[in-house]
Amino acid sequence: MSKILIVDDEPRILLLMKSLLKANGHEVEMAKDGPTALETLKKGGFDITITDLRMPGMDGMQLQKEIQKLYPAMPVILLTAYASVDTAIDAMKQGIFDYLTKPFKVDDMLACIKRAEDKIQKAAAAAAHAAEPLRYRFDSLIAVSPQMVHVCDVIQKVAPTSATVLINGESGTGKELIARTIHKNSSRKGKPWVAVNCAAIPENLLESEMFGHVKGATATAVTDKEGLFEAASGGTLFLDEIASMPLSIQSKLLTALQDKTIRRVGGTEDIPVDVRVIAASNVNLEELVVKGTFRGDLYYRFAVITIDVTPLRKRTEDILPLARHFIAKEAVDMQPLPKLAPETAKILTSYSWPGNVRELENAIKHSLTFLMDEEITPDLLPARVNRHVPEAAANPEAISNASLKSFLKAKEKEYIGQILSAKSGETADQPAAPGNVNLSTLYRSLTDGKLV
Repeated sequence: MSKILIVDDEPRILLLMKSLLKANGHEVEMAKDGPTALETLKKGGFDITITDLRMPGMDGMQLQKEIQKLYPAMPVILLTAYASVDTAIDAMKQGIFDYLTKPFKVDDMLACIKRAEDKIQKAAAAAAHAAEPLRYRFDSLIAVSPQMVHVCDVIQKVAPTSATVLINGESGTGKELIARTIHKNSSRKGKPWVAVNCAAIPENLLESEMFGHVKGATATAVTDKEGLFEAASGGTLFLDEIASMPLSIQSKLLTALQDKTIRRVGGTEDIPVDVRVIAASNVNLEELVVKGTFRGDLYYRFAVITIDVTPLRKRTEDILPLARHFIAKEAVDMQPLPKLAPETAKILTSYSWPGNVRELENAIKHSLTFLMDEEITPDLLPARVNRHVPEAAANPEAISNASLKSFLKAKEKEYIGQILSAKSGETADQPAAPGNVNLSTLYRSLTDGKLV
């Protein structure tokens, strides 16, 4: 219930309203005029002000203006015996939440207060949502979990430097977004941003794409062509899936990083380049170094600064903030913004997200495509998301309503079933029970050779 201040110059009205509101659970204080009301409000803790329109000295509209300066979010309800359409319109324009005509009905007063409380709750929820550390001052980066907050800490420290950076993480975890954020927060932000997926370019073309070529270098090289290093000069070059880069090109990349020069395919001239290189990998490069498929000296050139991105399934705190971020991003033309149904939120936080953040974004896009209401319900999610949700997660009452005895019995059957699968050649009448299971337990769990 709310703490309400009533302002009226008629003591009889004050006492009547105080009695009415206290009977309905509200905490109430009274003020006989505007200046007294302002002094009372300074005590703090008030949610709503209800004021008479016509009072000596400072009327209700003037009081509302002063309240709006001090407490802009506080709803002010106006009481007047002189209501007209013009009065109502003028009051609403000046920020009055609502007005009631004297004599008012009790139900009308309580309904008006309820609407004001709803407004306060929505404003508080919006403020809490805005206060969440969703973006960490970086565009589109959601940082709620400790792992992502740490990533943002590293970005903040490394972005202003010229150091090369290696970003490790599974596919779909947002490695390119992190690299782009580093670029946007560096002194190179006004310079080119060039991104390339090394695995997407055929090996015989990758060297030419990276470093360029001179006319006649190959049968198809009919003109000179600058490579990605030259295109990114002054800015940032992002090399995704760097583990797929052939050893021969790794050598030229190492030279480019060390000497800050490149040589076009078929050329003889060293071309100076000023490029910050950020690399990303979805496999363990240290293991590739041991296997000999990735140069150790190149790895250590990148590994001076490393950022490890945790899979989404291991930072579940980020799932719902990310989902809401994608809703806001994709549903810009929808008012009000769609909300996640409680059951949908449970499913999202229970799913393992093998495709990580990219899969979550696509799931939200899928849901919004078929949305017919203001709420995203479970049936709007992709089938694979619902299909992989554990039953207990989708129905949390399933375990709480089951007795401990029935739960243990189900687990016992599950365990014995696993044993029988492993011991498929054995039968229940053999002298030794597999897996150290008591024979009586085994017999009890079998009917005609099948689990009951």
